[in-house]
Amino acid sequence: MRRKMTAYDSELMKHFSLSLATFIAMLSLHGTSFAQTETGNMAVDTTALSPAAVTGGFSVTPEAAPRALVVLDVQEIAETGAPSVADVLETVPGIDVRSRGAPGITTDLSVRGGTFEQTALWVDGVRWSAPQTGHHLMDLPVDPEDISRIEVFRGGASSALGTGAMTGAVALTAGPSTQDGALIVAETGSNAWMRAKARVDFGTDLNAKTVARHRVSLSRIGTTGFVQNTDASMLRARYAGWLAGDWGSLRTSAGYVGKNFGAQNFYSARYPFQYEETQTLQAQAVYTKAWENASLEAALHHRTHTDLFQLFREHDDFFTLTDDGFYVMAGDTAGLYAPGASWYGGPNQHVSHTTGGRVAWRLQSELGETFVSMDSRREFVKSNLLGVDSLAPDTNSVYRRADFRFNTDVAVGHRAEVGVFALSATAAWNHNTMFGTRFVPGAELSIDMSGDGSSILFASANRSVRHPSFTDLYYTVGGAFGSRDLTSEWADHLETGVRLSLTRDATYGVQFEQALFQRQGRDLIDWASPNGSDTTFAINLREVTFTGLETMLNITPNQALTGDWQLRYARLGFTTMEASENSAGFESNYVLDGLKTKVDASVGVQGPGAVRLDARWSHQDRLGGYMSPGGEEVEYAPFSLVSFTLSKMFASDQFRTYLRVDNALDRAYVDLGNVQQPGRWLRLGFAYNMK
Repeated sequence: MRRKMTAYDSELMKHFSLSLATFIAMLSLHGTSFAQTETGNMAVDTTALSPAAVTGGFSVTPEAAPRALVVLDVQEIAETGAPSVADVLETVPGIDVRSRGAPGITTDLSVRGGTFEQTALWVDGVRWSAPQTGHHLMDLPVDPEDISRIEVFRGGASSALGTGAMTGAVALTAGPSTQDGALIVAETGSNAWMRAKARVDFGTDLNAKTVARHRVSLSRIGTTGFVQNTDASMLRARYAGWLAGDWGSLRTSAGYVGKNFGAQNFYSARYPFQYEETQTLQAQAVYTKAWENASLEAALHHRTHTDLFQLFREHDDFFTLTDDGFYVMAGDTAGLYAPGASWYGGPNQHVSHTTGGRVAWRLQSELGETFVSMDSRREFVKSNLLGVDSLAPDTNSVYRRADFRFNTDVAVGHRAEVGVFALSATAAWNHNTMFGTRFVPGAELSIDMSGDGSSILFASANRSVRHPSFTDLYYTVGGAFGSRDLTSEWADHLETGVRLSLTRDATYGVQFEQALFQRQGRDLIDWASPNGSDTTFAINLREVTFTGLETMLNITPNQALTGDWQLRYARLGFTTMEASENSAGFESNYVLDGLKTKVDASVGVQGPGAVRLDARWSHQDRLGGYMSPGGEEVEYAPFSLVSFTLSKMFASDQFRTYLRVDNALDRAYVDLGNVQQPGRWLRLGFAYNMK
């Protein structure tokens, strides 16, 4: 039997407060080197640690990382005119971006055929989490122009990437620029698209005894939508700061993002006219101190997320609530829904709080690198649907239910290099106050076949774990039933691959990477409907094994280029995967409908007159299917997407105008069952970078 919230919470909060006090005393963030101007100038944070350490593992460089890895630089991120981080990731090999509605409004992100709940997200050295539901993990207060680096880690490993990294992780670096300046962006386009952004960077010179840099950014997006009930608006605001001196490096940020959007068919085709409003407040502080043979990292962070979801959109053009308590569709009384007399009791309303801290210590010695880390966080939700009645902070408010839990990750690892061999092993434990303790070890081996780092053979074995979200546990509306009996899902991962730098000393660097992987998932959490049933249940699936192959070819210049035509970057990726089970007898909403085959190609060229072309192509063939509103099973049809951005620089590269075209061939397709994706979408934009 659970104790009441007051006693239980008090005891755990006392323990947690002591941990936070320790973190405050050691405040540290792992930093990264970063590039920060839209024209590609590079500046280095000399107090920062290696970029590959952004997720808390060993401080190896990306070229020597013993796992499949994709790194996107500032040029590719900012200059394609992508309206959101999700649009940047759409054509990254191994990544499955499943969007609903207008660009950037809501996105499910997964890696290697995993579900949207199985990918970890790191921002400036802090792992973010969305305990209510992973559908909101990508509610980010950052625009693509704010990001200087994206690292995509393919393959699960809770020991290095944290709880929730069942299939991989995405790490974003979005700190302030090292140069003073301002950026103004304005866009217009199809479907009454409007986007406006302003950003200012200011602070001391990098040669100052104490470096103080600041960034303030604000953006607004709006659209009437591409079909009925797909209108959307979004506001983003963020501050990012960086202080550095002999005492170390401190990075801070505070951000807000608010969204309002029509959610046509988002979660159920039986009730298509849905609507949602979300707000996210996030703040963190991270400090790094490095010595000759040791480094200390720590972080404090907090995230508050609010969600209002209407299964029947309340609007004059949709449903209105009559004085006698009925929802009526545009005046049509044929269908009536009464909050007090039916299963629908009005909008779902949720508030979640995530508060935590992280500390890591690394030591270099003659024996190699040793690290110890701990990540602890409290996840809390209050809601009119999710949680336990007895834990509600105020039973008289709309939030009459609540629940909370503590999650702690502890890891100890060592990495040693012997000749051409590099071996690392990590012992890690995850403890969750709802689901107990699990051992999640990891081991990785890399062999420098050439002796100079240009040819790496790697292999790894890792275990990962993910706990049910509060929605998985408690949601019961509209024919969907969560289950308090769910157990944590976990998986064992095996991977082997090769990374070859083929032309290190030539004008262009060519890197080839190929990886084979197998993921043995157990107790996988899915939402499934038995054939012929209108009801969806949260369940733990039996064991499912995923086997796949990834191949990637990456071309980048090794030196500054001259001439009328210049290749800025090129990347080709191929991913194929199969599952040992299929959804015979039931419809799997998430686990068994990953991408079977994905082919991605991206290229950026610069022509005469500072004209640039960025082109992207993605072919996607998905496993599984979905149920149509008429109750018929429909298999996902393969599709190809072509998009491009044409841009030109003016006034010494301070002014840029661009045309971005998404889904240029105007293909009709769905990422998720019954959620129609936009057709051809044009955006005309102007960006002024004041130095």
